Formats: sequence, C-alpha cells, structure tokens
Amino acid sequence: MSILACLIGILTLMISVITQLKEMDREGQTEEEVARAKERRDLVIKAEKMRKEIAQLDQRVKKERASAAELEELKDRQIVLRDKLDDLTKAKDQSDAELQKIAENLKKELAALQKEQPALVKRAEELRKQLKERKEAPEPPKSVQVRPGGSGLNKASNIFFVECHSTGINILEKGGKPKAVSTAAIPNSGAYKDFLAKVKGTRDSMVLYLIRKAGNESYLWAASEARNKFEVNTGKLPLPNDGPIDLSLFD
Repeated sequence: MSILACLIGILTLMISVITQLKEMDREGQTEEEVARAKERRDLVIKAEKMRKEIAQLDQRVKKERASAAELEELKDRQIVLRDKLDDLTKAKDQSDAELQKIAENLKKELAALQKEQPALVKRAEELRKQLKERKEAPEPPKSVQVRPGGSGLNKASNIFFVECHSTGINILEKGGKPKAVSTAAIPNSGAYKDFLAKVKGTRDSMVLYLIRKAGNESYLWAASEARNKFEVNTGKLPLPNDGPIDLSLFD
C-alpha cells in the first residue's frame, strides 16, 4: 500500500502540472485536447479518492493490530481471573471468619507487591540497559538437571520443589505452570500457603528449595514459613547457573 500511495502521489503531481500547462495555453485547443483535459481532471479526482481510501485502510490496519494486542492482554487477564474464580469457588463453603482472614491476607499481599514494585521496575530497567550495551547476545545457560540423592533428598519419598531467585520464588508443581510469588508477598501468599498445606497433608513428604545465585533471601523467607507455620520437612540445593530446571529424573 505504501508503494501504491507513492505512485498515486507522483501520478497526481504529473497530472496537476500538465493540467496547469494546458490551462495556460487554452486558446486554440481542439475538441480532442479539451476532452483530454477533462479526462486528466477526472483522473486527479480519482487519485484523490484513492488516497483517502488508502488512509482509511491504514487506520483499519493500525486498529486491528491494536485489537490483537488488546486481545492477548485480555486473554492473560482471563487466566488470572479464572484462577481467582477457582479460589472463590473453593471458599464459598467457608465461614465468614475464614473469608475475612483470606481477604486480609490478600490486602497484605497486595500492599507488599505495591511496596516492592519500584525496586523491581528499577532492576528491570538496569537489565534492559545491560542488554543493549552488549555487543553480542549472551548464550543461553544450559539446563540444570536435578538428580535424586544428595543433601536432604533421602529424608522423604514425596518431594515437592520450590525455585528461589532474586525477586521471589516459583512453586514448581508437576503438570502445571510455575506459580510466582514475590519475596515480600511470601508471608501472606494464599498460593504458597495452599502449597505448604498440600505438602503437610502428603505422607512422607518434604519441600526441596532450589536456590539460584541471588535467591538466598527468598529462600530464608520461604523456608521459615514452611518450617515454623506448617512444620514440614525442608531441604535446599544450590543451582550452578540460571538455566531451566530439569526434574525429569524424579518422574
């Protein structure tokens, strides 16, 4: 459409110049020349009409692209709302006191997230700046395969996994997507509490914390919550790099 618009613009300019020249020398024109002049005038009108149609098409394309991006955002919001709906469905049989406690925990979690947001935004900007300054794209780190056996792994037959990183934890449950919880939200996170309750209700179980290089702070918060409030067995395993975690040997 851009090429077509350029061609139409050039054609319009040529027709306009020729028309003006003909108008300057209108005396002595034959009927054929007058007919050609009218034809050129009609072409100018058509060219202008086509230019307007192209502008309208451009607007439609931009609108459709914006709608596609908005649709993706709505899909993400739909997933979050569906999870919240599931939580509310589970909570419909709970007492008013229990619901009030859940609401208070959600408020505390939201306040913690809002307090932590400026630091996370600043960190994200620093990482973007570092990425732009790199002359070559960094090689992706190799995956980290966690092997049965080793520190703490011989204490239980049912092992649950939590990844600890610089900004929080990821709850790694088999067959599902990791559930992210920021460091500040760990004490009031309903998702983490449900996870620990599930571990406690599983016979001969423990939580193994997989600690990234900068994940010690989130590990201390998460492990303290597990041991002190839910009294579950815990273990820890430092990870050598930031590659994806491979738990296939535990299947």
